[in-house]
Amino acid sequence: MVPRKKSEADWAVEILKEKQEAVFYLDLISAIADKMGKKKNSLVFSSINTRLNMDNRLVYQGEGYWFYDRNRVKE
Repeated sequence: MVPRKKSEADWAVEILKEKQEAVFYLDLISAIADKMGKKKNSLVFSSINTRLNMDNRLVYQGEGYWFYDRNRVKE
């Protein structure tokens, strides 16, 4: 089996698990871009934000903060 490349949401889950608290969206998106080796510009940030919104493992807490909800994931 060929290992799958980590998606933006996979990186977000890893970062949020590590921090164990909600993270401001801009800090989270910036950290994801760093981990993926992508440039930090509005197009990249917009793309990452869209992908985070589509993943049901991540929960928008309000006021710009995201967290990882373990109860939504079957392990």
